[in-house]
Amino acid sequence: MIPQSFVTYRSGRHVRRWFAPIGRRLFGTLVRVETTEPLVALTFDDGPHPVFTPQILDLCEQYQLRATFFLLGQHAVDQRDLVTRMVAAGHAIGNHTFSHIRMPQTRRWQRWRELWQTQQVLAPYRLRLFRPPYGGQSYGSRFDALLFGYEVVGWTFHIEDWIAQPASQLAARLVDQVRPGSIILLHDRLANPRDPQAADRTSLVSALAMALPELQRTYRFVTVPELIRAGTPVRVPWFRPAL
Repeated sequence: MIPQSFVTYRSGRHVRRWFAPIGRRLFGTLVRVETTEPLVALTFDDGPHPVFTPQILDLCEQYQLRATFFLLGQHAVDQRDLVTRMVAAGHAIGNHTFSHIRMPQTRRWQRWRELWQTQQVLAPYRLRLFRPPYGGQSYGSRFDALLFGYEVVGWTFHIEDWIAQPASQLAARLVDQVRPGSIILLHDRLANPRDPQAADRTSLVSALAMALPELQRTYRFVTVPELIRAGTPVRVPWFRPAL
């Protein structure tokens, strides 16, 4: 006779295995994509910015690449022409809240309002992507994003572009870390810069101008939705306070 405890253990393990993929799909955060193709996704947070976002869009046009922009509603209100330009050029846009709140530390009704306000600002574009400001996420805020129908997008790596650095250093860090399927965190604007000098995105724009010609010998830059379709999305538990 098989002990009941063994049956319970085996059945419980089976249930966990069955539910694990569903749980990752519903509550996991996208961090990269497993793909054999040389594809990567550049993502930009906190914009649009009236000066630096157009410069980045110009680089995207020059190198014929598509990116993903996670926009703040309060900035998109004043830069609607830039949002239109992004979409017309084939870039993807996502929700980054209205005012760059810390999701885990914010009450639910305020989180809903921030997500809803940004959706309204960016209408008629249908938003499927969300990135929590500061990368902060709790179980509650992740559930809110699920209710809004969002794919929550984290990142594979960043280059600490919120700290003032020489363009050459930013470019080198970018080139050294890229791998197929990477989702790269960058900022075309800094919502709440800790380093006032870093608010000037000139170094980042120059770093991209340095790195892109080299990277394009190997990689093709696509939007996050395009990257997802090109391979197997890797979603992980991503629950941490906003830094």
